[in-house]
Amino acid sequence: MKSRYFYIIAVVFAGFVGLTACTHSISGQTGFLSPNIYLKGPDTLIIPLGINGTTNPAFLDGSTQPVKFSIDNVKDSTGNRATQFFEKFQTKNWIKPYDYQTDTTLALINAKLSEINVPPLSINPVNGALQYLRPSRNLMKWAGLVYHVDVKASNSKGGEILKNYATIKLTANSKPFTFTRSTVAIILLNPQGEKLFTLYDYISPTDIAKHQNIYDRNGKELIDVYKKSDTPTTGVKILIQYKDAEGKIFAAKEYNTYSAGTQSYFDYAVNRQNTSEGAMIEFPITPWPVNHTLLSYLKGGTYNYTVLDTASLHQQVYNESKYAHLQAWPDSSWGANKFYVRLRSEIEFNEPGTWVISATFPYTHIDQTF
Repeated sequence: MKSRYFYIIAVVFAGFVGLTACTHSISGQTGFLSPNIYLKGPDTLIIPLGINGTTNPAFLDGSTQPVKFSIDNVKDSTGNRATQFFEKFQTKNWIKPYDYQTDTTLALINAKLSEINVPPLSINPVNGALQYLRPSRNLMKWAGLVYHVDVKASNSKGGEILKNYATIKLTANSKPFTFTRSTVAIILLNPQGEKLFTLYDYISPTDIAKHQNIYDRNGKELIDVYKKSDTPTTGVKILIQYKDAEGKIFAAKEYNTYSAGTQSYFDYAVNRQNTSEGAMIEFPITPWPVNHTLLSYLKGGTYNYTVLDTASLHQQVYNESKYAHLQAWPDSSWGANKFYVRLRSEIEFNEPGTWVISATFPYTHIDQTF
């Protein structure tokens, strides 16, 4: 299983303390502490320097819970202590948990953030996941080297030093953003308010080739994700734009969370501005969104058929299979007369700056000429 980037919340902040904390055996208590506890995931973990992220948690092998974890040592290839992992550097992080429903302004969010001194590597004291932070950029001169992490695990039974709990390799090749999946869709409507999914271009979490198309920006996909500028230097601004077949941008004021029971990037950001380029939102810290597994549902406005080339859509999607579709083309008696567009996506931004999420909807023509 590969590592996933995540957003550091209050319980992680406790993990910073866990880097050097010492846990003592508790006399007179019983339980079981397995000597075979290990970190889930690959044999050698690739740690991208300069961003926040986490590994998989520990496999407890039946140990009595709760089990507390702390880092005992980090060793280089010769077995010597790598002291650079125990230095502390200043970074902005959470001191209280973020709540997207109530933290709706920059002031409220910033009140839960603070500049703190942390090591570049720590461990979650609750589940044993290793955590790497933006200050790890201070380890760039050691990029490419391999290290071994010893961890202390303790519970009601006592304590155990887990030698070589993890083998890590530092790399300067971090991903500025992580693309997981997306669906670009065109949905038809009839006068009764019924909906029907036609074009349904889905990129799954396991479609590595299409993921690489996104990272390469080679124009093969209907969704495009890229950095527009390096500002802000802390946090992100995200420009969301929906384009028609000719590259014209749909009115940003029409972009909204899809429906009740769904969430979108808008719910996890503040200061929305509707511009001629799309809808701009922002957040003061990365990784973003805070909910790192957020599946965002965002729809555009509802338009009549004068904006949709239904003949080409029917021919190329249903007869020529140029794109996938979800439902059969409706009979004329169904009465389709309007449509809207929707982007469902899961993307996490690990690097600060201004980013663009742009989706193109073929067969749509804002100027009504096709």
